[in-house]
Amino acid sequence: HSDNIHAMLSLLESEFGCMVGSNAYLTPLHSQGFAPHYDDVDVFILQLEGYKRWRVYAPLNKRETLPRESSRDYTEKEVEEEMGEGALMDVVLGPGDVLYLPRGWIHQAETVGRPKDVPKLPGIKDDHSLHLTVSAMQNWCWADFLEMLMPEALENAASSDKSISLREGLPRNFLSYMGTMHQLDDDAGEDGGNGGGGNLPEGLKQVAEAHKKSSMKEGSEHDDEELDEEAMMEAQTRQQTLERQKEFKEEAKKRIMRVCKQAMSMLDDACDQIGKRFLSDRLPPALLHPEKSLTKEALTDTTTATPHQFHHDASKKIWPNTLCRLVRPNIARLVVEDGKAILYHCLDNSRVYHGTPLSPMEFEVDDAPALEQLLTTVEPHWIMVKDLIHGDVEDKMEIAQALFDEGILATMLMENPDRSVQTG
Repeated sequence: HSDNIHAMLSLLESEFGCMVGSNAYLTPLHSQGFAPHYDDVDVFILQLEGYKRWRVYAPLNKRETLPRESSRDYTEKEVEEEMGEGALMDVVLGPGDVLYLPRGWIHQAETVGRPKDVPKLPGIKDDHSLHLTVSAMQNWCWADFLEMLMPEALENAASSDKSISLREGLPRNFLSYMGTMHQLDDDAGEDGGNGGGGNLPEGLKQVAEAHKKSSMKEGSEHDDEELDEEAMMEAQTRQQTLERQKEFKEEAKKRIMRVCKQAMSMLDDACDQIGKRFLSDRLPPALLHPEKSLTKEALTDTTTATPHQFHHDASKKIWPNTLCRLVRPNIARLVVEDGKAILYHCLDNSRVYHGTPLSPMEFEVDDAPALEQLLTTVEPHWIMVKDLIHGDVEDKMEIAQALFDEGILATMLMENPDRSVQTG
């Protein structure tokens, strides 16, 4: 693995707030690695060596815009027939060029020779193409968030001790009037969904139309006497069915809204869950020299010494007047689980995906305010240990010391250590 690429991806993960990955592609002249396709990720193409021609096409339709899965391989004929006017972008990338491909945009690439209007670079061969793809936003859309939130919300709402509505039995024989075979109303609803008859099969639409005409005939006072008894009973049965359907939908809506209300109250919990997933998925932060110099790593690496740390022995121990902050924003997250304050971080992650499982740190719940202060204080700000929210200075020092020993806390002393309080 390349240290430079690791550092770049690590910084991009901090910038984008989602997992970022990369692949390198080396292809000989006049060759094409993949058939036309689209990806389920946003991609940045970084051309490193040689020249590559990229043809890019807009999404085929609304359904395939911002897709959650990559496409199959398309044929040249399929692309030409669907696009009609051809590629929206036809461009040759050279060394140093960058191309952005959003999710769902079909693309294909071919290694080409150096364009005639481009001067030859000294010492650079043009008989191949080498490019790096940097991908982001995989499984990182609202649907992914709701897939995590809604099942939890349903479970919590169903087990609530405040309402039993979701645990009540379904209406007796509701299948005798609900479902597509019973949906005869031709009103498809606001979104054209299956709530009405707008999407009914053709045969059922004909039945619906027949019932509609019967209903219109029933509504005419002039023709009431012409309706025979059988038609009248059929109209009454239909009316009862419609009323039952309406009642069922209203009851279902109440319960759906209850689940949605529960989901709104659990947004922070869901954010914590997807935040933990991100911390587990992402790369370990590649700390820069100024960042390392303020962590415990500076104690064993003389090259990271900084003139701000006047007392090297003091840097091994946290004091009431020690200045603290998270070494890099968003590399750690605090959640409450089973009555404990749990801190997750990605500093010890492996460069191999999920190569090292998260190793959470456990604290008491009353430590949470101080932990929150430390995790949300980031460059260029500092917070002094004695200013943390907690009962006594000794506990404040112990909390900060634990995070420093873990390697995620940057510290600095601008004056002699305050030795009036001792811990450990």
